Amino acid sequence: MKIEGGRLVGDHVDHVTSPNHGETFANGGPDTLILHHTACASAASAVRILMDPQRQVSAHLVVAEDGTITQLLPFNIIGWHAGRSAWADRTEFNQFSIGVEIDNPGRLHQRDGRLFTWFEREIAEADAVQGVHRNESASSWWHRYPTRQLEMIEQLCQLLVSTYSVRYILGHEEVAPQRKVDPGPAFPLDQIRSRVLGDVPSPSTDAGTP
Repeated sequence: MKIEGGRLVGDHVDHVTSPNHGETFANGGPDTLILHHTACASAASAVRILMDPQRQVSAHLVVAEDGTITQLLPFNIIGWHAGRSAWADRTEFNQFSIGVEIDNPGRLHQRDGRLFTWFEREIAEADAVQGVHRNESASSWWHRYPTRQLEMIEQLCQLLVSTYSVRYILGHEEVAPQRKVDPGPAFPLDQIRSRVLGDVPSPSTDAGTP
């Protein structure tokens, strides 16, 4: 897998073009990756939402559970994925970040000893993780990220960091802690960014409060 002209090239990579986007990044390009989970029923449904001009949202990539990738915007174009956001001394992260959406329904709810997504799909306990979110104090259940998907995310992060002047890998939950919980405690965010960047920003001291 490689990047040519702002686009991913490789096996299992599809390209579509979302109408929802801004202009090109300012000089220097993006320096941050923001990781999200889709909270959708499938990668295809997430792509449809990110392509819908009525929704006014987009991201650069959607990574399915099996590791296949759909690119919706070239990496030199501003996407609309972070929304109202702040971290350290900066705000409005759409202006300098690449958005990566990861196919995952997110938080699960428990009923009669069984686990369900918000759209009422039952999830086996083996496919779930119980944990405390970094911005919360109580434990809850979350959908597990498959190994192949995690491997692809880390590979993508490595590629984007080596291609662009990326200094930060952040979760949506860190730049919008009052609004967002993605990618959540089932995702090994601290471990991946430590392996890719070699250091770990501290959300407890650097996070914003949008």
